[in-house]
Amino acid sequence: MSYHVTLNSRNVLVPIALDDRNGERMLGPLARLETATAMVIQISATGAFTQEFFPLILRQQPMNAYSGDDWELWSQKLGNGLHAYYIGVPNRCFAVADESLAPKTISVQVIGNSPLSGQQSFSGGVDISLQSRVATPLIPGYLNSCERFLPTLLPHNFIDHAVLDHFSFGGKDSVILMVSLQSDPADRIPVSLEKHWEPKGWIDAVIENLATGEEKSGNGRYATIRGGCFYGRNRKVSHWFGSGFGLEEKGFRESAVEKIRGLGPSGKGAWIFWLRPQGKTLGGAPGNWAVPGRIARSISIRHPMTHRLLGSIGTAPNAMPMDIGWAKGESSEAFHPREALAALQSLAGILIDHQQSLQSLHVEPAHADWSQHDNIARDITREVSRVEGNISVTDAKGMGGSDRGADTFRLETDIRALYALHGETLRILESIFDETYGFSAWDAVGNPLREAIAGMLVEPS
Repeated sequence: MSYHVTLNSRNVLVPIALDDRNGERMLGPLARLETATAMVIQISATGAFTQEFFPLILRQQPMNAYSGDDWELWSQKLGNGLHAYYIGVPNRCFAVADESLAPKTISVQVIGNSPLSGQQSFSGGVDISLQSRVATPLIPGYLNSCERFLPTLLPHNFIDHAVLDHFSFGGKDSVILMVSLQSDPADRIPVSLEKHWEPKGWIDAVIENLATGEEKSGNGRYATIRGGCFYGRNRKVSHWFGSGFGLEEKGFRESAVEKIRGLGPSGKGAWIFWLRPQGKTLGGAPGNWAVPGRIARSISIRHPMTHRLLGSIGTAPNAMPMDIGWAKGESSEAFHPREALAALQSLAGILIDHQQSLQSLHVEPAHADWSQHDNIARDITREVSRVEGNISVTDAKGMGGSDRGADTFRLETDIRALYALHGETLRILESIFDETYGFSAWDAVGNPLREAIAGMLVEPS
C-alpha cells in the first residue's frame, strides 16, 4: 500500500494492512501483550537511504489524538468484530527546512511477536511518498478566512428569491428587502442561522451584492439592516425588531403589512428588512441605487461585525499590547490589538470591494468559470509577481484578458497585498480565534483579545 503525505505535516496516521502468521488478512484486535517493531527505510532524491528499527507503542481503541512524538501502532474497532490498523509516524520524519534534502519515500515494515512464544504473530508494510507542500489556492483561502472571522449568517444557497422595493410612510421613503428562505437538503443549515434567528441578531448585518440595475456591486458600496420582521407562510407578519425607520410611529405596522403582502409569496417563510445604504459612494435617494423588483443576482447576509470593522477604518484607538501566550500554548508573546484591527479591516474591505466577483465564485459549480476562462489574467498575475513593476487592470485587459479576467486580476492583487502586509497577524488570529462551527469568533465568551478589539470599534450609527 502507498500513501502521499505533504512535507512538514504533523500528527500523521497512515492506514496499514496486517497479515497473521498464516498469511491471512487480520481483522481482529491485537493481543494485549504483543510487541511490535518497525523497520523504517528512508530514500532521498539522490538515491541515498537509511535503515533504522524502532519499537512500536501499541494502542487499542485510543481515546486521545495522536501526538506525533513516537512510532505507534493503533487498532480501531469498526464494528461487527472488524478492526482497522494505523501507523503513527512521528513529526520529525516530515519536518524539513530544505525540501531538496528531504526524503522522497519512507517504507515501513511492521513485525509483531507473540508474548508467549516470541514467534512472529503478524506483519505488514506501507510505503509513504513525500511531496512538497502545495500552497492553498489564493481566493478560496481568502474566503475561508472571511468565514472564520466574518461568517455568513444567511448564505446564498438558503435564499430562494429576494425582492427589493420602496416603502413610503410619513413622508419618508425607505428601501425594503424580502428574503424568502429555502431549505436545501444538500447543505447543512449553518449554526449561525439558528443562533441569529433571534430577530435582533440581524441588526447591522451586511447585505452583499445587493446593487441592481446600472449600479455595479462592489467598490465599497453595501447596505445594512436597520430592522424588519418575519413574513410567515400563513401570510402573518411577526417578530418585529429594530428602530429608526418608523416602527414606533402610529399606523406604521398596518401600512407595512399591506406593503409586505404585495411583494409576492413568502415561500417557506421570509425575512423583511429595512435597509440603510453604506459605503464609499452609495448614498442619496433610494432610487439612485435600489431598483425595485426581483433580484436576479446572488446575495447573502454577513455578520454585523463586518460593518463595525468597515465603519472604524481610519481610527487610531489606544490599547496596550497583550500577552497571547495563554491562547497559543507557548511562551509569553506581546501582541497589539491595533495590529489585529488593521488586518481585519483590510480583510473586510476586500470582501466589500469585490463582493460581486466573490458571489459569482460561490455560485459557479467547482469554480469552473474561474479556472477555464480567466487563465490569461492568472498568467498575468503570476508574471507580475515575478517581474518588478506594476501593471494596471487596463493593461491586463489589453494583454488579452476579459472584463471578468480583469476583475480576477484585481481581486488576486488585493489579496496578495493583504497577505504581504497582514499575513502574519492573520495567522496569529487564526490560532487564537479557533473554528467555531458556524458561530462567529466574536460571539465567543472569555476571549480577552476579542473583547479588546471589539472595544476599539466605533459603534454603528
